Amino acid sequence: MSETDLISVVMSVHNEAAYVAAAISSILAQTHEEFELIIVDDYSTDDSLEVCQSFADRRIRIHRKTDEPPHLSASRNLGVSMARGQYVAFQDADDECDARRLEKQLAAAIEWPGRLVVGTGVRRVEGDLETIMPLPQRHENIVKGFERFRNRTTIVPGTILAPTTVLEEVPYRLRFRYMQDWDHILRLHESKLVRFRNCPEPLYTYYIRPKGVIHQSEWLDYNLFVRNCQSRRRRELPEFTTLKQFQLHLHSHPWDRCKWGAMRTLIGLNKAIKTARPATSAAHSQYPPSADRPHTPSTSH
Repeated sequence: MSETDLISVVMSVHNEAAYVAAAISSILAQTHEEFELIIVDDYSTDDSLEVCQSFADRRIRIHRKTDEPPHLSASRNLGVSMARGQYVAFQDADDECDARRLEKQLAAAIEWPGRLVVGTGVRRVEGDLETIMPLPQRHENIVKGFERFRNRTTIVPGTILAPTTVLEEVPYRLRFRYMQDWDHILRLHESKLVRFRNCPEPLYTYYIRPKGVIHQSEWLDYNLFVRNCQSRRRRELPEFTTLKQFQLHLHSHPWDRCKWGAMRTLIGLNKAIKTARPATSAAHSQYPPSADRPHTPSTSH
């Protein structure tokens, strides 16, 4: 493999036996063939590991966690530490990607070597409903979403391809059980090490499932926690290091409890509206967008 063209695809797997074969197959079908697929088994208790091991392909490397920290943040950091390529692409174990994904993302990334974080348009599938999520392509429009209260998703973190050195310098943080990818995107932006770009094509298929993150009971707690950390960084205040510490602060500070409680209610309402909104058939979605402007994707951060 050429070190210049090699891409390290990092996939964390936790109890995804029903879906992981399709995710792996979508990577193995890539038109850009210079890649390694690093699979980190995150203490699966189903047949996920056996499914992964059933693929006989020299490009696959499997690491089974034994005494490492659990959950997605630790798995992605571990995968990055194992990477041999100059670029790392993330792939969720219950999603799939287009065969041209790595080819298109690398072509965009090398226009500014070592500096671009490249996402893609997304095909969102929930049951029988499908929506194309065209996203703004230029850095200036992508980062505008990071400052908004709602409609913040101008790049989908799970689709990114980024320089390995940048991901080593700005790793995932283990304090977040959910929303860790959004915290990571915000800190990548704040590091000033990179600029963002989206490939306009929907090169990633994102499945919304009943077991998904957005449906978990603590999702809203961590959504608020990530926003609070971002707010405190802006004000040059120390962040709370755990969700419990943040919640104890709110318990003893009535004004902050009122302010963040109101935001929690608004985020919950926004989530309810988006999840209840009927999806548009992909065949009728406008693609590509007529202008490079933020759209309103159904994935809520």
